[in-house]
Amino acid sequence: MNNKKNAIRLDFKTWLYLFLTKTVKVEHIPVVKERNKLTMNVKDSRPNEIYMFKNYEEYRNFFLMYLNDIDNDLIDLAIYAKGSKGQIVALKSLCEHIIVKRKVKEFYNSITQEQINNIHSKGKLSPLEAVKQWEVFDLCIEGSKTIFLKNRCEYFDYNCHECLMETASHKLEHDKINFSLDNSIIEETEVTKKLNL
Repeated sequence: MNNKKNAIRLDFKTWLYLFLTKTVKVEHIPVVKERNKLTMNVKDSRPNEIYMFKNYEEYRNFFLMYLNDIDNDLIDLAIYAKGSKGQIVALKSLCEHIIVKRKVKEFYNSITQEQINNIHSKGKLSPLEAVKQWEVFDLCIEGSKTIFLKNRCEYFDYNCHECLMETASHKLEHDKINFSLDNSIIEETEVTKKLNL
């Protein structure tokens, strides 16, 4: 009964537009002022899923639950429709993309040289160095319980660098990868080089 009282009622024109474009309303977590910022993980979502907010302030505060600050011009890109009384209908996947990309950017901007020196003193890699190492070895991140590998690739628009940057941003320090190549692989590579000459 409480849900109906707090339900967002749209005008007929906006409701009809959402109905004709076959959107699916998904409930977002309640918007509250958070002292500790929440985390947003990469997860599956369909292109027609939407979030609904009572007004622009609630919409903006949704982003501020995850981020320290947000540019209005950026979040305006996720708005799908506006109701006659100021309600905001936003694309769920685009809201999540904005949050994830900004969280990753904030994470990398927050790393200090002192932290990097401390990581190196332990014989480990900083997140950016880990990404470079993964790229050198042409490694791919596995899917998880919340998103399959194929969907993760689609989420990042098949941009492996962005995907690896997001993955590395979950930890401040990473272990080095120590590969030892099998002799048969080395020999095969040398034979291939000679044949190409």
